[in-house]
Amino acid sequence: MRFQLLLVLLLCSIPTSYAIEPIPKENGFGGFVNVGIGGTTVESNNLAKFGSVDLSNDTINSVNDKPDSESSAIPVIAAELAYTFADTRTQIFLGNQLEDYIRFDFSTLAGIRQEIGSAGILGASLLYTPLATEVWEDPFLTGSPRTKTDRSADGYRLIWSKVYGTGLELRYSYRDVDIDNERSGASVALSDAERTLLNRNGDNHRVTAEYTFDWDKPKHRLVPAISYNDHDSDGRAMAYESLSLGFNYIYFVNRWRLVSNLYIADLSFDEANPVYGQKADSTQLGASFTAFYSKPFGWEGWFANGSISWFEDDSDINFYDASAGLFSVGLLYRF
Repeated sequence: MRFQLLLVLLLCSIPTSYAIEPIPKENGFGGFVNVGIGGTTVESNNLAKFGSVDLSNDTINSVNDKPDSESSAIPVIAAELAYTFADTRTQIFLGNQLEDYIRFDFSTLAGIRQEIGSAGILGASLLYTPLATEVWEDPFLTGSPRTKTDRSADGYRLIWSKVYGTGLELRYSYRDVDIDNERSGASVALSDAERTLLNRNGDNHRVTAEYTFDWDKPKHRLVPAISYNDHDSDGRAMAYESLSLGFNYIYFVNRWRLVSNLYIADLSFDEANPVYGQKADSTQLGASFTAFYSKPFGWEGWFANGSISWFEDDSDINFYDASAGLFSVGLLYRF
């Protein structure tokens, strides 16, 4: 769904990459926990609510208007618990892996990683919606309050990292997008066939290739990534293909770790939206910056952090324009 990336940003995510970390050399538990607070400003005609945060007005006056802005305070929480079997070079984990947190991906995971000698590291994990997400049953209803319905996007992810000792990482993810009560276009004068084109349920496939470059080690790390996304909705007007580029750059200096992300994508939809008579093709842009400061107040293992993120979806149809901005501060403890 076109607002999927907007939702990701609300969880502090812009989909760029950070290379998977090596499996530890010793048996035992490890992981991290980050707790913080942030503020967000969202413009969307499709998203209704995330957790306890309202994301758009329940009543709109026209299907031709751009969305209004909603601002809220939100908690920012991420954690991972992992256990390493050093002899077999195996690690199991639950939660948000650290490399996902640094690249601002808060999808909740549970999975396994296996080192396979010089071939690299293979990983498999389950993805599921961490908090209740609600959208509008019929986003096009005007003049009356719209009704919320749950949306989930569960699936799995496969990773091959450090391919034959290089900086190459390959990823594939699948998600089953499910809208509990899909009624898009019920309030608009459309035929049954036209309403079928607006069905948001479907499958999402994403393939990503990235490469990690380090120089003046350990000062600089750059990870460019390219992704192909096939969003196969049941409604062909909601189905699209996209190609995206992402860049993750990390600068290490003294006790600081400065992390920047850039993202750009082009979305091409399969068929015209029957409400507007044209396709909802769009361009998406995003950026984020995060600063980590190690050992604040002399606390071993702790990192103070602050971040700012921005995302914009510029559609050929004004109704689907969307944007989000977020800032947050927090404390991360790694063990």
